[in-house]
Amino acid sequence: MNLIESITSAAASVYSHKLRSTLTMLGIIIGIGSVIMIVAVGTGVKNSVFNVVSGINQYFIEVYPNTYTWDDLMTLDDAEAIGKIPNVSMVTMLSEWWGLELELRIPGEYEEGSLAGTDNNYMVLEDVNISKGRFISKNDVDNKSRVAVIRPEIALKVFGRVDCLGEKLEINAWGVTEQFTVIGILKGTDENVVSSMLNTPLSRSLAVIPITTIIEMFGYEDKIDYFGVGIRDVSKTTETSAEITNLLHLRHNNKDVYYTQSMSNQFDMIDGMLNAVTGFVSFVAGISLFVGGVGVMNIMLVSVKERTREIGIRKSLGATNGNIKFQFLLESIMLTLIGGIIGVVLGGLLAILACSVISGLMLTEVIPVVSLPVIAIAFGVSSAVGLISGVYPSAKAARLDPIEALRYE
Repeated sequence: MNLIESITSAAASVYSHKLRSTLTMLGIIIGIGSVIMIVAVGTGVKNSVFNVVSGINQYFIEVYPNTYTWDDLMTLDDAEAIGKIPNVSMVTMLSEWWGLELELRIPGEYEEGSLAGTDNNYMVLEDVNISKGRFISKNDVDNKSRVAVIRPEIALKVFGRVDCLGEKLEINAWGVTEQFTVIGILKGTDENVVSSMLNTPLSRSLAVIPITTIIEMFGYEDKIDYFGVGIRDVSKTTETSAEITNLLHLRHNNKDVYYTQSMSNQFDMIDGMLNAVTGFVSFVAGISLFVGGVGVMNIMLVSVKERTREIGIRKSLGATNGNIKFQFLLESIMLTLIGGIIGVVLGGLLAILACSVISGLMLTEVIPVVSLPVIAIAFGVSSAVGLISGVYPSAKAARLDPIEALRYE
């Protein structure tokens, strides 16, 4: 029997038992479909997440103290020293104070929150967008100017309109009222000033003022509780982070006080977590492939039993053990391949449906990604399952004695 005849015979055998073949392929269809769907949806969600945060500066290291002990807080001189590290391009400073009150347009009503102080470099490193006016300048920092940049929602609460440049903003700082001239209005968070996934001082504070002004207001000398450090080469993020913390520990004569965070490392962490979750769920879904393989083997054993007399006739007409073994292996592989094809199509359709639901929940477009390598692996796995599942039944069929097989009823 040549290859064409073997394929035709295997197809006829599969087709003649439609219900049994369908039930046999069910485990393969579910396993392959589940893996395709999970990988496609997982990749789509990962791409969507990274698209949302792609505007965040990866060439950026955040520096914090573990404690807020007076001597451990960072200083303006520390910022200057960090700026001399070879891979550092610029340094921005931030200090945030809580428990302040902002006087609203309705008499006697206030909004509590924080006041953030920073410098002109913050706009560059955090990629801040201004809808009206301007951000804090170096001149504002040098002159300790009483100027402020606010969010549009704050402008509406205080002035009843967004276009309020030049207006006076009154903030009660623990019994002392300070007035600031509004010089800029940030874009709303829905317009991605900073990613809506992040909670930054700009997205939560009552106002942003010059760092030197906030230091002067609270008698804070030159103590800073946050540095943002821009770097030139993102591949040296870890090395530069270590240089920064070592420098600060040396300058303050302490250890294990300062730590850094970087978006580059966080991107890697997010990517690793999403890949791990997708891989684990795919592994669990892949267990059904094993179950499907057991089902294929079981049906092939039944098929060998049912076709014992047929095997005897073929052997008596000159079929070799290899011919018989190949025939049953071919049928097993055909079952799993057909199941694999259906599984890939079904998995792709389910991925599209799942992503449409997720897109509605995440309020951002999630596009399923069914890559050719994944499809190739799916077909490879289904073929391997068919091959492995057919080995024992085909070997059993090939070992049958032709005379005993002819006598079988």
